[in-house]
Amino acid sequence: MSITSEEIANKEFLVGLRGYDKDEVRTFLQTVAAAFASQPGPSEAVAAPVTGMSNLGGQIEAILATANGEAEKLRADADAAAARVRSEADAYAESTRAEAEQHANEARQQLTSAQDEALGLVADAQGRVDKMIESSRIEAQEQAQASVAHLTAQIAELTNARNSSKEQLGDLRSKIDKVLSLTEA
Repeated sequence: MSITSEEIANKEFLVGLRGYDKDEVRTFLQTVAAAFASQPGPSEAVAAPVTGMSNLGGQIEAILATANGEAEKLRADADAAAARVRSEADAYAESTRAEAEQHANEARQQLTSAQDEALGLVADAQGRVDKMIESSRIEAQEQAQASVAHLTAQIAELTNARNSSKEQLGDLRSKIDKVLSLTEA
C-alpha cells in the first residue's frame, strides 16, 4: 500500500455522536505526516524495507492507541458532563417542587386564616343579633309590664270610681227613700 504524507495530513474522518475531536485528529495526522515524510524515500526503503514497515506499523498502532485513548477521554468527559447536567436538572426540579410546596402551604394557611376570620365575623354578627333580640325582648317585656301596670292602675281607679259611685248611688237612694217616705206620710 502506497501512502504519501499529504494523504495522511489531508485525511478526513466521519464524525459520530461521541466521535473524535476533528482538530485534535487533524493535528496528530499532520504530526504523523511530518514524521512519515522524514522517513527514508523509496530508494532508502529498499535498503531497509523491514525496518521502515515495522516502524510504520508501530506508529499506526500508536496513533490508534492515542485515538482510542482520546475517544475514551471524550466519552468519559461527555458522561461526566451529562451526569452534571442531570444532577443540576434534578436539583432544579427539587428546588421547584419545594418552592411549589411552600406556595401551596402558604395558600393553605391563608385559606385557613380567611376561614377563621369569616367564622369570627359570623360569630360576632350572630352575637350582635342575639344581643339585639334579647334587648328587644327585654324592652318589649318592660313595655308590656308598664302597660299592665298602667292598665292595673286605671282598673283600680275605675274600681274606686265605681265603688264611690255605688256609695253615692246608695246614699242617693236612701235620700230618695226618705224624701218619698216623708212625702207619703
